[in-house]
Amino acid sequence: MAAVTIGVLAVNESSEPAPVAQLTPQADPDRGAIPLDDETATNLGVTEADFVSYGSYGELQVWSATTPEAKRCLAMVAENRIVMVRCSAPSLDPVADLDFPPEMFPPAPSGEPTSQVRFVLRDELVDVYLAPNPEGGFY
Repeated sequence: MAAVTIGVLAVNESSEPAPVAQLTPQADPDRGAIPLDDETATNLGVTEADFVSYGSYGELQVWSATTPEAKRCLAMVAENRIVMVRCSAPSLDPVADLDFPPEMFPPAPSGEPTSQVRFVLRDELVDVYLAPNPEGGFY
């Protein structure tokens, strides 16, 4: 029975998509602060100091914060404004799916342009997944 379980786990692990990039927290004081507007700050209950930069993926800046209720959040910044915030319960990983023009992101590993990108905050990393065509899943 144990051999069967191990075999099933190995199959499940190999079918998990691999991120095309992993972003780590940035400690560069010259990077500046997130362009936090009053509405977002009020809705989340956070300040600029609560956000951690994960750098950029293409033209998109990636930030995270934890709310007073311990919700973990991903914030996406483009053209010096927050374009999306996704929060989740403390036991879940926040996920942000975006569909932007392909020139905003690096091409897929195959060289194809891609416009659909998924960001997942896992512990202290942000995993980046791409879907180069609408029919395919994130890989």
